[in-house]
Amino acid sequence: MKKLLVLLMAGSLAFSMLLTGCGSGSGGSDNGGSAESTTEASADQGPIVIGCSYIAGNTNPVDSAWDLTSHGISEGIYMQDADGNLVSRFVSKLERVDDLTWKAELTNAVKFSDGSDCDAQALADCMNYLQKNNEMANGTAGVVTFTAEDDGTLTIVTERPTPVMQSLLAEWCNVVFKEADGDFIYTGPYMVKKLDSEVSLELTPNPYYDDRAADRSDVTLKVFSDTASMQQAFEAKEIDLMFGLTPEVSQALKGKGFTVKDYDAGYQYFGFTNVKEGPMADPNVRKAINLLLNRDDMVTALQGGRVANGIFAQYYSFAGDVELKTDAEEAAKLLEEAGYAKNGDGIYEKDGEKLSIHMVTYSSRADLPILMQLSASELTQAGIDSKTDVVDDINASLEAGDYDLVFYAQHTAPSGEPSAFLNMALAEGGSRNYAGYSNDEINDLLKKMGETEPGEERDQISKDIQAIVGEDLPIIYMVDPQWHVALSDRVSDYEPYCGDYYCVNAELGL
Repeated sequence: MKKLLVLLMAGSLAFSMLLTGCGSGSGGSDNGGSAESTTEASADQGPIVIGCSYIAGNTNPVDSAWDLTSHGISEGIYMQDADGNLVSRFVSKLERVDDLTWKAELTNAVKFSDGSDCDAQALADCMNYLQKNNEMANGTAGVVTFTAEDDGTLTIVTERPTPVMQSLLAEWCNVVFKEADGDFIYTGPYMVKKLDSEVSLELTPNPYYDDRAADRSDVTLKVFSDTASMQQAFEAKEIDLMFGLTPEVSQALKGKGFTVKDYDAGYQYFGFTNVKEGPMADPNVRKAINLLLNRDDMVTALQGGRVANGIFAQYYSFAGDVELKTDAEEAAKLLEEAGYAKNGDGIYEKDGEKLSIHMVTYSSRADLPILMQLSASELTQAGIDSKTDVVDDINASLEAGDYDLVFYAQHTAPSGEPSAFLNMALAEGGSRNYAGYSNDEINDLLKKMGETEPGEERDQISKDIQAIVGEDLPIIYMVDPQWHVALSDRVSDYEPYCGDYYCVNAELGL
């Protein structure tokens, strides 16, 4: 196994087309808003250059909300801080009036990047636009209606009750914007100077963001076709920030004396199991596979991160407390209970058919193929045949049911709360419940969570759900990863957080 880990780490560069922070990309091209120049001192230094695999294709909030926030252009009414807490520049007080109604008192301290006020009517207009034009905005509480009572008060009425309005307002699709003369204007720390889709994005500080705006440098996000060319540009001092380093590249840059920081991704690496059909439909097979996967070896292969303890990053109060273990003997007993026995070649079979697990992942997260190949080797050693595929469109494989185990990465709490992902992945009809999983106890807990205010009781419901998942295994927990970013001397103090969601935040360029 040690030899295998060495080979996996040495070969990890083959999967180096990693999402390198800076957005998920979309088609089209547009310029977003007019940009004013920064201070002469900042201009003299030139822009901070960030290497990316792709950038926002346009500045339309329906198309590119996640990307625009990751680029520092847009922001939600609530945002996560570096500790995972939800904070707001827009709202001074948020109160629940009844099951469906909330009142938000506004700070009236925020301006758009064109200098106009972001008042209650402006917030109502943009939120109602998103509710109408982006069905993702209706996921948590149905259609939500926003009404400006005056310049400083916003009434929010939901179609379905929700106890987590802060989190709803922090969802990635709910960004603050206004439309003017065919452009979309935002409120984030940076604004668009020039967008050349699939090539580069030039940003300049939003002069109305805060009293430090004049101290920020311009920023350019530059697209690279592969990580190797990005690394070469970084070593040549042509870029200042390189996100999404593979473990091998991270160690190589550290060895050359460059500043490389490890940070909690917020994302989780886990496996979706096919509980509908195939060998993993048998709970004993799922449990056996879970016991054969060595998470410590996974962390070693990735050269960072932690063994997962549930569905969420461990810094959240609602993270799980599941203890994962590796136990080949117990796995063998479970396979025997499932009717499998080893043949003369040492391979498990039942009724003359060998036990074979079809594992699938995708290349845009370079860590995942490493984990899949490591897992395939562990199953082979245990006497289980496996087939592995790396595909471009992993969601198509999930929707088609063409898998037994999918290795997946997702930020499971980008709005700082657990119910959104738990409902997507575990509730009947959930958008991430690809295999149609259903568990009565989990369904009851999800309903209870929807009626429980944030706090210790709600956190415990989340933990209870994750404990059931750890036994029933519609999802197999793997790694709570750390990611790596390389920084030039100019930005060596910069601290990214929240995975690739805020790779450009308000502290960059100061």
